[in-house]
Amino acid sequence: MTLSDIAQELRELTESIGANRFHLFTISELNKPKLAFRLDHGFPQTSAETTELVGRLPRRFAEKISQTFHPMTWGIDLPGKVSGLHWEQISSLEDNCGVVLPLATEQRQLGVIFFIGNVIYMERDALFDLHGRCHALFAQTVERDPFPLENQGPAISKRELQCLKLTANGLTSEEIAKRLGLSVHTANQYLANTTQKLNAVNRVHAVAKALRTGLID
Repeated sequence: MTLSDIAQELRELTESIGANRFHLFTISELNKPKLAFRLDHGFPQTSAETTELVGRLPRRFAEKISQTFHPMTWGIDLPGKVSGLHWEQISSLEDNCGVVLPLATEQRQLGVIFFIGNVIYMERDALFDLHGRCHALFAQTVERDPFPLENQGPAISKRELQCLKLTANGLTSEEIAKRLGLSVHTANQYLANTTQKLNAVNRVHAVAKALRTGLID
């Protein structure tokens, strides 16, 4: 399963609860926890809201989420009683409503996913089913790409991905430039940018990493 497949499954889970976007983070530096972007609903691009969301969170939120394993919600009423299950209402992070699910793998790699929308409705047992599915998808994400791209540089632009994909298809810089209406210098610059952002040694290595993580296919 590629990161594209995982992102699509998360989009489907998002829609299933009436939300319209998701934001998935890992939690790094456990001595001083902080959120590191992994995926969002706009994958392979990065939504501007993802960065804004981190900026709106309380300073100690990452620390709290690294020590918590139960779901948290705001703006949602969960009907019914389910014995033995625990969830927490938190202060609103936005004007709408949302679900925050702490995540972990068997290797103790931690993460968190936010589902946000105007109207979110689910039964309590559905919330915990959702949590379990997200745990599984997070584990696959970490296994597929152990080193998230946000730690390797800024988000890769659509044009940079186009150049990289054409490189994967065997085109030279001259052919890419002609195909996209660019100068050869600009095409080479896009490829150099992508290579740096992927922390690759050359464009061939960048193509291999992009294919492995599902950035291109």
